[in-house]
Amino acid sequence: MIKYFFFFLLSMSSLSSFSQKKGADLIVGNVNIVDVVNGVIIPNQFIAIVREKIIHVGNAASIRNYKATRKLDASNKFIMPSLWDMHMHFGGDTLKDENEMLLPLFLAMGVTAVRDCAGDISPAIFNWKDQIKQRTLAGPDIFTSGPKLEGINSIWPGDLEIDNEIQLKAALDSLQKSKVDFIKITDNTLKPSLYVESIKQSRARGWKVSGHAPVQFTLQELS
Repeated sequence: MIKYFFFFLLSMSSLSSFSQKKGADLIVGNVNIVDVVNGVIIPNQFIAIVREKIIHVGNAASIRNYKATRKLDASNKFIMPSLWDMHMHFGGDTLKDENEMLLPLFLAMGVTAVRDCAGDISPAIFNWKDQIKQRTLAGPDIFTSGPKLEGINSIWPGDLEIDNEIQLKAALDSLQKSKVDFIKITDNTLKPSLYVESIKQSRARGWKVSGHAPVQFTLQELS
């Protein structure tokens, strides 16, 4: 699915002095740009797109230097930055199909990327992520932690339960094999010392860490 409708570029391309027109896959014309930096609407703009990347934004005069295989008249419509859901959870092992049906709804609302912060249907999420990247499934780009790290007898389903550093290494090995984007750690049953070690070892492998802060530490100590 094409997702460039919600992409935005503020920089304006200068007028070309070349007599030969530049090729584009799509020109979106007469669109109102939502300039979220300056808080204004820039009316009647034209956007040239090649392979889903914006290569030019300008007025009617500047777009004459481009020719396109497709043109879209966007009069009385607006273009804006894509939205991200920075903290959400796919989950509910009996609701996998329902979770999958959410994917095209994100796109319909202009959300082109989501950050999944752990759940209990990680195998399905990994599959969706790959299918979306391969264009065989319509949905937002997924950045996921996979299952999160917790202590033994976690209250949350689907967690990787660890009780020592050997189990921590095995858990991180499995997450690395799954190619997660970041690590999620919570502290309901995880030992405070192992919580800190989890952060250290995760960062040593190049991951960013997201988590709940244990009451035993201040935020300054954790950071």
